[in-house]
Amino acid sequence: MAFAIAAGVFAGFSRTYYAISYFHSPSIPFWVHVHGAVFTGWILFYLLQNLLAMYGRMNLHRSLGLAGGLLASGVVVMGSAVALRQARLGRSFPFPDVYSSLAVSAGQMALFGVFLFLGLRLRRDSESHKRFILMATQLFFFPAFGRLMQGISLLALLLALCFYFAGPLYDYLTRRSIHPAYRWGVPLLILTMPPFPVLASHAPVWHSVVDRWLL
Repeated sequence: MAFAIAAGVFAGFSRTYYAISYFHSPSIPFWVHVHGAVFTGWILFYLLQNLLAMYGRMNLHRSLGLAGGLLASGVVVMGSAVALRQARLGRSFPFPDVYSSLAVSAGQMALFGVFLFLGLRLRRDSESHKRFILMATQLFFFPAFGRLMQGISLLALLLALCFYFAGPLYDYLTRRSIHPAYRWGVPLLILTMPPFPVLASHAPVWHSVVDRWLL
């Protein structure tokens, strides 16, 4: 799964970040490069940690936990900062307005933080730990697939859902039961996908929060 995540994310962001010169995409500002570097660092770190666990290097895996926590904090900070910066510049694509764009970003960053916190808090429970960290990283799938399809599409939604349900399906096929982390975590993953945050962004209270505190 870690390799699939890395491949999906790098493919999704190739047009707008990793291979912008090849696709002749517009140049991006420095702060987006910082965001991309932190984001890439997390994906590579997740891949490394999976390889260490696979080959039984658990002492090294555990010793890198603090570094992972700091890197994850950087993902939240930079992800939130870029979303706010884009909104203040009036950029909301592929969403209809900055209110919906910020609602999607806020939901994803908040859930990423919750999953990471639970993953670190339950690090002694390896079954829960690895599932929460996996779901946190899976949050990047929909943005990646959306960029790959150059906008929100049914195919992007379906691709993301396939990865979201892969973990629970594997649990059921191998254990005949689904781990509790998946039972409530996957529905939360789905709630961060359009149309749910977009619909919620129409609430007057959200407009007030955005207008008063964010823009």
